[in-house]
Amino acid sequence: MEITKIITESIQKENAISFLKYGDGEYICATTSNYNYANCDMDFYSENKKNKLIEAFKFMVDKRPNTFIGLWHNSSFSDYWQSLVDKKINFAKYHTLMIDNDNNEEKVLLYKAIKLSKMKKIYVCNPLLVKAKMLFNIDYMVHVPFNNWFDNHFFDVLENIKNIIKNEDENTKFIIMTSAGMSAKILIYELSQNFPNNIYLDFGSANDKICTKKTSRGWEPDYETFIDLLKDIIPNDWNDPIYDYIYNEAKEKLGIHL
Repeated sequence: MEITKIITESIQKENAISFLKYGDGEYICATTSNYNYANCDMDFYSENKKNKLIEAFKFMVDKRPNTFIGLWHNSSFSDYWQSLVDKKINFAKYHTLMIDNDNNEEKVLLYKAIKLSKMKKIYVCNPLLVKAKMLFNIDYMVHVPFNNWFDNHFFDVLENIKNIIKNEDENTKFIIMTSAGMSAKILIYELSQNFPNNIYLDFGSANDKICTKKTSRGWEPDYETFIDLLKDIIPNDWNDPIYDYIYNEAKEKLGIHL
């Protein structure tokens, strides 16, 4: 299902909506009993992560209205996830938030809507995505390690975000964006229980290329295409030399499976 326009309209009207991506990594983690493996980002599977991913999925589908699941392209995956829940899953395209070669005009409008929104914005991501702050006018950047942050950092990250939200006016609405691997789904689940009126968008690797010039999936458009598509929201200091360190570091830390 194509829901890019639906998300854009929800942002413009400040209506709660959630989009979470469940790919092959989440599926393997949820179904495996062998925890000696990891997904393509070297985010290792564990029993605790497995249980929380399943718990998060059940809650978001059955208890959180206006939740959409971006599902990896495999029918057996959808059958498995549907078997876990009571309600019919609102499946959406996995690349709903990711600029690729499909409906890019709508995705650009979505990116613009995020940037122009007066809602407060939090982005949970690795530190190399720091340029996203000026791309989307992010109010709070919450950085997490590139992988395996669930066991040692999850509680601190969750409490940090809770405190940010609580320190704002109680009527303030947030757009909370994540590029934080499998554990992002669990984070959105935990936050949704306490703050159901926010917008939650699981971007995954969608901003890697534009913010770091490094491909992390191998299929993205080239960097110049991103720049052209997003020219209306690219800030004037986008090419400031202070960001040069990002591009070299990204070569070693992003898309390491390629």
